[in-house]
Amino acid sequence: MRSKVISFFLFFLIINCAQVTSLNLQKHQFGKIPTKIIWIQVAGLSFEHIAMLKYSYPSSSQLSPFEEALCVGNAWEYNLYQMRPPAYNSFLSQLTGKKNIKGDCSDYDQKPIWKYIAPKNYKIGIFEGETQTKDSLLQSLTCKKDDFIEDAIFWSMNKPVSSKSETFHVNEKTNFKPDNVYYDKSCASGDCFSTFSRNVESIFNEFSKNTKNYLFVVRNFQYQKYLLSKDLKQAREELDQLATVLKRFQVLARKNNDVLVLLTSAESYEIEFPRAGVAWKRFENHKTKLSTQNSKLLSPVLVNGARAENFCGFYDQSQVMTRIFSGAKQQGLEFSIINPFE
Repeated sequence: MRSKVISFFLFFLIINCAQVTSLNLQKHQFGKIPTKIIWIQVAGLSFEHIAMLKYSYPSSSQLSPFEEALCVGNAWEYNLYQMRPPAYNSFLSQLTGKKNIKGDCSDYDQKPIWKYIAPKNYKIGIFEGETQTKDSLLQSLTCKKDDFIEDAIFWSMNKPVSSKSETFHVNEKTNFKPDNVYYDKSCASGDCFSTFSRNVESIFNEFSKNTKNYLFVVRNFQYQKYLLSKDLKQAREELDQLATVLKRFQVLARKNNDVLVLLTSAESYEIEFPRAGVAWKRFENHKTKLSTQNSKLLSPVLVNGARAENFCGFYDQSQVMTRIFSGAKQQGLEFSIINPFE
């Protein structure tokens, strides 16, 4: 009898050890600490926009990188002052974990995520695509709040401010240093010759080289700009650029179980897609204009890699940052893997 009991427990143990945990029908290791965090912020994006890529593929079974997300969530679009805040304000709320975002210089008194983890030996990089002044984190410098981004290496795809500005180029290797802002040489004439995806990949390869712990933030407002100008062709091209960037990082997350790839949006817009048939064909051939309505009350969150399980469901946009660090609730007690507030 005793041998049967022992055999049963051994069998039970073997079965449990052999189990492969999964999320969204994909292999996934729960509870893994993210030591390499890649955070992509895309203004204007909504889940249904993926159709602009999905229905252009040769096969309906082909998935876009957006559909390859392990976990998807919805973040409520509001703060203490507005129900539909501008994307810039919403992204600040996500980065700081605070609802108290007014849209003025006082916002830079809040501590962003990199202020919590830089002292824990995390390397910080922030890459902004072509961005209007009002949407750039470089506003903090105008507000004399230089310490807001002082821990980061900052890259901008905007025209260099002056002839003395530090610069970068995809075909050049540069020794990037924290507390410096680098402008894209290819944007010197006002129009950028290097693409968003190519720049991101080139910069990331240099940034992440021989780096154990890092936070790499990628910000894109150009997609929203094309949506609001109702430029279907440019919007689809920018969405394809974003898909290329996301795919690159998803591959990295599959190879390394300590990588977290997080894509969040803000000020998401609904597109009025044609029903079908001839109307859809005209849409595919860019012979119709985009039609957008009010920004939505919820914005999408797509995640791959370490801690992806934390981002399923509905939550306030100000809770995105804490979900990177928080663990599961067990027996009513929530434990934190990395406490950024210590």
